[in-house]
Amino acid sequence: MKWINRVGKWVAVGSALTAMGAGGAGCLTRPVGSDPPTTKVNFTSTISQQQVDKVDLLFAIDNSASMGDKQEILKDAVPQLLNGLLRPYCVDQNSAHVKDEKTGKDAVADPNSSKELKFGCPAGTEPEFKPVTDMHIGIVSSSLGTMGGDVCPEGGRNNDKAHLLNYVDGGAVPVTPNNFLAWYPSNEENADKVRHPDPAVAVPDFGALQESFQKLVVGVAQNGCGLEAQLESVYRFLIQPDPWESVTVAGGSAVLNGIDTTVLAQRRDFLRPDSLVAIVMLTDEDDSSADPLSVGGQGWAFMNQTFPGSEQARTNNAGSTAPKGTSACATDPGSPDCTSCGFAKTCKPGDPGCEKIKNDPNCVDNKGYYAAGADSLNVRFHRMKERYGIDPQYPLRRYVDGLTKQRVPDRVAEHPIDPSTKAISNYVGAGKCTNPLFAAKLPKDGDDYCNLALGTRSPDLVFFAVVGGVPQDLLHFDPKDSEKSLITADDWVKILGKDPEHFHYEGINIHMKQSVNPRDGVPGPSTQRGENGDLKQDAVGRDYVTNGDDLQYACTFDLPTPRNCANDPSGSCDCKDSNVNPPLCGAQLGTQVRAKAYPTIREFSVVRALGQQGIISSLCPLDLTKGNESEPTYGYNPAVKVIVDRLKNALTTQCLPQQLTRDETTKEVPCLVLAQLGDVSDTCQARGLQKPPAEIESKFREQQRAASGNVANGGVDLSAYPLCVVPQLTVDKGASCKDASDIGWCYVENSDTNQPAGRCPQALLFSEGSGGLSGARFSLQCIQQFQPGQAAGDVSKQ
Repeated sequence: MKWINRVGKWVAVGSALTAMGAGGAGCLTRPVGSDPPTTKVNFTSTISQQQVDKVDLLFAIDNSASMGDKQEILKDAVPQLLNGLLRPYCVDQNSAHVKDEKTGKDAVADPNSSKELKFGCPAGTEPEFKPVTDMHIGIVSSSLGTMGGDVCPEGGRNNDKAHLLNYVDGGAVPVTPNNFLAWYPSNEENADKVRHPDPAVAVPDFGALQESFQKLVVGVAQNGCGLEAQLESVYRFLIQPDPWESVTVAGGSAVLNGIDTTVLAQRRDFLRPDSLVAIVMLTDEDDSSADPLSVGGQGWAFMNQTFPGSEQARTNNAGSTAPKGTSACATDPGSPDCTSCGFAKTCKPGDPGCEKIKNDPNCVDNKGYYAAGADSLNVRFHRMKERYGIDPQYPLRRYVDGLTKQRVPDRVAEHPIDPSTKAISNYVGAGKCTNPLFAAKLPKDGDDYCNLALGTRSPDLVFFAVVGGVPQDLLHFDPKDSEKSLITADDWVKILGKDPEHFHYEGINIHMKQSVNPRDGVPGPSTQRGENGDLKQDAVGRDYVTNGDDLQYACTFDLPTPRNCANDPSGSCDCKDSNVNPPLCGAQLGTQVRAKAYPTIREFSVVRALGQQGIISSLCPLDLTKGNESEPTYGYNPAVKVIVDRLKNALTTQCLPQQLTRDETTKEVPCLVLAQLGDVSDTCQARGLQKPPAEIESKFREQQRAASGNVANGGVDLSAYPLCVVPQLTVDKGASCKDASDIGWCYVENSDTNQPAGRCPQALLFSEGSGGLSGARFSLQCIQQFQPGQAAGDVSKQ
């Protein structure tokens, strides 16, 4: 097969990253300046009812070589994670932790108790949020094979297909038949079988849950595909409407075959429509898989030992090398002159663009292909546009859209076929189908997978955390002050660069630069084994001579126990080869004393784009001292704390983006909360609610019809669902309506003595009685007038 240009000049689709950092504000300040006094500040948003009582926790764990030690560290962090969500601290009216009189330690809630008993908290206190008593925990790996390529052939653990994993060393775990753990204690909350139906196999005991979870984590192992598909595995399990069953190659082009009904069935069982969803990714490498249909259906070739059309054999007879990018790519990957030398063979002779490629110095040298030792598969997936002139990976906006938007493409809409030429287009990704992550009900085998009714989950209840390759000092974790641990826009520049979407990496920390060569600013290579540099002075100790077969690291850390490479059946030991001397090895050949993580650029780019919903942490621990497992800086406890802190905000109060002024007479704020009931046969009257004014209802339903997609083709008419006004309950500053039995909501503000708004100066709370509106979707609309120079809001850091 030739390296064919099926779609004319190939243009890599850029990632759609927003300008916001992952440290975006939860409560925003909007300066007014010299606006006239009649200026209105409006905001409309989809809101959560606040009685989030389910959590679906998906771990995406890299199972390639060298991940075993990191999985063991994650295993040690499991108790901290479960305690943080299932046993929240007891707090007083000022949100301060209180002591348990018996133990002298901070008092924690008991998930087996009840709300009436304050979940076992001491008198006068309550949990900082209601303990999670209904939680699903599942795990997927990073292995999806090589999607048409042959680097990771089918068999073994090379392709886990984004199925939930139940690999356990040393005993069975009660997760069958669905391959996930279902935390479901016997308590008052779970007596409500409408909101909390019995799982197929419940785990009611905290100790059993902890033990089972730990076994599943280490059971992931490190024998998977070396071209990791971390992001695509998550997308495939949670989001892809029609996940392929297999990928084959016909006539040089990838073909996505069938629909994986196992993914659909496991997704349907695991994912509830009204849960908080948290994805936690653990990986030591950058996302390294291609979109098999990219480049006119030939993206799979980047995951193949032998590159189609290449005559340049790779070192050690291991296939052939890929074509280089044109000369412009080295300095300006975004230039229209940056493309692949592979097009020189198939472009139209005489065409100016074609002749430009053919005469480009890079395309003349070695016939446009990389030399034998210059295109190692181990380092192929980094800065691809710069090095190859095209980027065959999925654009990052695919994953950002998948975690935030109600509509996503099916496979046809990802790469539409040109009806006249039959050519496969570049990735388009137009929103065609209901995103399963935001659907009310997921399809069974044979059902329509595309036109699903929308559920009640909003994007603010979806979180994406990555524990990956980044130096700890770029994250400035403070176990005693979560505010100091927040990531700012300046921090993101150090982690990813000024504008990585457009290939502007100014300001990036040198340890986050992906390079096969030693980097200026990092201690240089050493020829003496065991001389690895000082980790107190540098995040990696030193760089090394990779011989073009490895990338430099983002960070390294000391192993608690040195590893003997002779006793490593996984083949993951980094210190067996006498020809290289990475900063991981002991003085004796075959002994490894440190572990490493590479810059995880693509994963962190998604975190950054998600703003408030993205969470970043480092894979390189601050402390691994035996006996310190419960300390806040041990292992992945820092990651767990950041994750729990972010999730508990979603389980408590909902910040408002502006401070509002109460009416002097009614004490109400100028806001309207609308509830769209989840059943078309339901009525506002039956719920004791009023319908909204005709003008508001008409506008709202117009927006809903626009979001419904093609109803004539089976889409769900969102405008057909009943729309009701949720009453506003007024409370004094420092007071709350959360325990009220009536349906309603209130605007709350912190006072000197009480903090009902929690971390924000002002928030919206739903009453206890509003729990009866389960299945409804809520919308908040506010209008506020300000005088010149008057502040339009208060700042709350993220």
